[in-house]
Amino acid sequence: MNVFANENCAGAYSRNNATFGQDLESYPCRLGPRFAFIVSALAALLLLRWIDPVVAGSWLMFHPSCGAITGLPCIFCGMTRALHLLLNGNFVGAIYFNWLAFPFLAAVIFLIALFAIEIARRRVIWRSSVVLSMTQRRLTAFGLGVLLLWTLQAYLAVSQHKHELLNSRGPLYALFVH
Repeated sequence: MNVFANENCAGAYSRNNATFGQDLESYPCRLGPRFAFIVSALAALLLLRWIDPVVAGSWLMFHPSCGAITGLPCIFCGMTRALHLLLNGNFVGAIYFNWLAFPFLAAVIFLIALFAIEIARRRVIWRSSVVLSMTQRRLTAFGLGVLLLWTLQAYLAVSQHKHELLNSRGPLYALFVH
């Protein structure tokens, strides 16, 4: 039996299973996406480790950042540069560009380890459909958290004069900074 391709996988994701982490018949259906995540995440981390995003992005004719459009950085502005610096051991540079690179990298490493354990044990431990159920209260809290993180990122960029993340010609920059 090929555990990466199963004809009965469509029903495995739509069922509401009461046994958390114990559904062995849907295991082959969940193995493929987990394996794909591990391979693609490791490939992305290796590319970020070896290729400098500033040099790689210099061939673009436009600045690929929301800060270039709005004038102020978004939550993830500088994340690629921060991850590159973090993976190369430059912790101060990573904090300068985006402090969220640390929890983001920790979450990616956690998911890689968790999915590798699931593949090795042939057992689903974490099911996202159970964990990610949304209510209006959770959605509001998530939205407020995003707004607070964006405010913090913008404040840090402006107060520390991070010209790499700011665009003085952007409409939000002119509205909030001047």
